[in-house]
Amino acid sequence: MIAEYYEVLARPKFLRFLDLFNRAKALLSEIESKATKYAPKITLNLISDTDDNMILELADECVADFVIIGYINDFTFPKYK
Repeated sequence: MIAEYYEVLARPKFLRFLDLFNRAKALLSEIESKATKYAPKITLNLISDTDDNMILELADECVADFVIIGYINDFTFPKYK
């Protein structure tokens, strides 16, 4: 998931704002250095945008209580497990 954030950050629309780019990259680096990393052992197919299933797979793996997202169109169910 961190790799995806770096990929999105490298898009031209963000590179136009060098200060934002540098601050976001530094924040991601700090999060990455301190975070506990999980690798999902299950594969889900619950969300129409198949790439977003990774969010639930990770939540399942780390036994998350909540998932906070900004884009809710593909998350059409109020509760998972």
